[in-house]
Amino acid sequence: MNLAKTIDRTFYPAIGKIFTPLVMDQLISKGHSKYLAEVSLNSGLLEDLDPTTPLSHFFDRVYHLLFKNYRNEYLYKNTIANKVLLGKYSLNTSSMLTELRVGKCKADAVIINGTSTVYEIKSAYDTFARLQNQIQTYLEVFDHINVITSNSQLSRLGSILPQTVGIQVLTDRNTISTIRESKSNRKNTNQSTLFNSMRKDEYLRVIKAYTGAVPDLPNTLMHRECKKIFCKIPAESAHDLTMSMLRTRNKAKILGDVLSTTPKSLSAYVLSIGNDKSKLQALMHQLTKTTGTTLSPNFV
Repeated sequence: MNLAKTIDRTFYPAIGKIFTPLVMDQLISKGHSKYLAEVSLNSGLLEDLDPTTPLSHFFDRVYHLLFKNYRNEYLYKNTIANKVLLGKYSLNTSSMLTELRVGKCKADAVIINGTSTVYEIKSAYDTFARLQNQIQTYLEVFDHINVITSNSQLSRLGSILPQTVGIQVLTDRNTISTIRESKSNRKNTNQSTLFNSMRKDEYLRVIKAYTGAVPDLPNTLMHRECKKIFCKIPAESAHDLTMSMLRTRNKAKILGDVLSTTPKSLSAYVLSIGNDKSKLQALMHQLTKTTGTTLSPNFV
């Protein structure tokens, strides 16, 4: 059966939310998600689906449906995870962070592997209203900046972006096509903006790595003094020290095992919880269950 023909297109935005942290976190913490069960039942996702089908297969089924009909932000993140992080690089040398706070923005996806590359996603359902502000912020923090978009949005980007920013497209073949290569931007790092992207334990470790010690000050003064020291570090060194630290955020020892056993449709979600061992284990457990058990109408 062609699943797409049985589903009303008005359900696609709701189906697209299945992969959001709000739904996935609820699923793995409680063993079920009312939202997931309702959408699956009402949209027809369970049509012609054997209730003994593993939940992992169900997620792949939903993902393929969305890729053909509704490529939202999650699908872009997931393609970056599978094709770039896991396809070109290695978890031993690289890390991917999602929704990283940068100034007043949240970077969609950042890959750190000796340097830093940010991917700003503009799907066919996004506007470019905030794009210029986002790019200006990223130019203060990252070495390489890419905007990845759909074919329908591509023609609008050339006149908006600086020449140093790369342009990429998510293709119908589930690959990333580079239209324009990004150029190195490390020398333009803004130490103040970069510092504010770190957590306290991270900037303390960076300061210690650079100066050999952490200031002996009360907590009320520590942030200001550390930022003052950090802002005196040469731009490229500040970038490299920070990225080396940020790369350690998602380093749960079982991350590689989880990614090798979970469906490819969930790679981006797995990476987003990569520093939480208990969540990773709970996810693996849930994926062994069946759709009949997890998506029971009793949960609706």
